[in-house]
Amino acid sequence: SAVNRNKSKFSKQLSSSSSSSSSPIKFIEIPKAQEAGHIIAITPDGAAYSFCSPKSKSCNNDLGQLGRKGDIHAKLPVVFNSYDHNDNNDDGKTNPKSKNDPNDNTTKPKLRIAHAYTGGFATSGHSALLDANGHLYLSGCDRWQQLGLGSSHGGSSGYTWENGRLWQEEFRRNGFVVDLLKRLDGGFGDGFGAGGSGSGGIGHSGDMSRRYIRDVALGGDHTVVLSSNRKDVITFGKGGEGQLGL
Repeated sequence: SAVNRNKSKFSKQLSSSSSSSSSPIKFIEIPKAQEAGHIIAITPDGAAYSFCSPKSKSCNNDLGQLGRKGDIHAKLPVVFNSYDHNDNNDDGKTNPKSKNDPNDNTTKPKLRIAHAYTGGFATSGHSALLDANGHLYLSGCDRWQQLGLGSSHGGSSGYTWENGRLWQEEFRRNGFVVDLLKRLDGGFGDGFGAGGSGSGGIGHSGDMSRRYIRDVALGGDHTVVLSSNRKDVITFGKGGEGQLGL
């Protein structure tokens, strides 16, 4: 199955291929896309790294599934989009200085990633990240609108981004999912955190009445998002074979 449900949490030492350090990086969550072959790993302090599985013969970054550029086999930090796409997708920079604008010294809070998700086929591949504040970010193939980001140039064959591209090479925040969950459930409010079983969510105020994104699953060309009330489910992407449940 192209659906990646392999997101068990475990501690594991992996030697780093990062140019910034030769020391091993400790990852606590290492989901791998079974068919696409890419991995998004999270460190204890909430940093996300991406790389191709050494055992995968099909893994590549042709459609941006690694969410960054560079050596596909090196364990490198992912990149978050540093400019506003629209009011629902205004992405904060991961550090005070943007790589796109070295002169920008404005301070913005560093993202702390709570969970990572991967999916896709050998010919596609997309990735999702959920931060400690409950915000969802996606990157990779968008040929069936599986990123759910929206585009004014969208067509039946997928959203068309810059220069006719049907993918995103950096992680972009999806605010539409949160807005829709708020409409479906009045308890879904601001200040929610990324959820976990039996908790109010990371960074949550402790008010158990509030809702948050509990889980995310990525299929071959579709995405599924579950609310913490375990009733509201949002799906987007390819649904010709009933995979969206609609």
